[in-house]
Amino acid sequence: MSLLGLILLGNPGAVMFFSFLFGMMGNTILRRMSIYERFSDRYLFSGSKPYERLGVLWYRKILLATPLRFFKPNIRFSTSRNLATLDSVMVHIKTAEVVHWVGFAAMLVLNFTAWWYVGNEMALAYLSLNVFGNLYPCLLQQYNRRRLTRVIIAIKVRSESSAN
Repeated sequence: MSLLGLILLGNPGAVMFFSFLFGMMGNTILRRMSIYERFSDRYLFSGSKPYERLGVLWYRKILLATPLRFFKPNIRFSTSRNLATLDSVMVHIKTAEVVHWVGFAAMLVLNFTAWWYVGNEMALAYLSLNVFGNLYPCLLQQYNRRRLTRVIIAIKVRSESSAN
């Protein structure tokens, strides 16, 4: 392995940044494929309780208490219950989730590479960064998407019943 590769593998923050870029590129490529809708509509768990048991709500509180809350201004639950706005938020949630899943996969590959070339300590740093930087955001997006889907369905049912 080259010296530049070893220096890069020795810096988990830089690798996390590259996993973000890889996730953005992967999302752009996947969006053009027919599998994207099936991939972005999947849930890891069948209900909300497993997400809550894994601490997704605590993770959300931590994100909202840090400057990380400014990274995705498009994903905001507002008091406006406009169906077009909620559909737009849903699209942004799905995009963010796919970006994090692709970044998670890329970082997982680099995790094993770092373990092989650099050692256990660096692999542990990669793993923790990957879990908190990619996996938990995916779980949070799925949790939020499930909540938003319930709101959208309720609005559609209410608008259909008022139309009749």
